Amino acid sequence: MQYKVFIAVEFKGLSEEAHKEIAERLEEHGLEKIPTVSSAWEYACEAEDETDAKDNAIQTFVNVVRTYPCEMGLVVQAGASQILRRKKKFDP
Repeated sequence: MQYKVFIAVEFKGLSEEAHKEIAERLEEHGLEKIPTVSSAWEYACEAEDETDAKDNAIQTFVNVVRTYPCEMGLVVQAGASQILRRKKKFDP
C-alpha cells in the first residue's frame, strides 16, 4: 500500500552548506520538500502499514544525515497512527 509520511526536522550544529547538501541528498532518495513549512518533508513509500511507512522514512532520513556531525530532532506522522518523536546525534 502507498503511504505519504510527513516529517518535520530540526538540526542543531549544522552549517548552511551541510543543510543544502542534505536537502539535495534527501530529494535524491525520494523525499519532497514542503515549501510552506520550514524544515518539513513528505516521503511517499510502499509499506505494510503506517508504522512500517514511518520506520522507512526515519531510516531513509538517518541514512542521509548520519555522515554530518549534528543533532537531529524528528517528528514523523503517517495517516491516523501515533506521531513519532525521535532525536539522533551524529558524531564526527
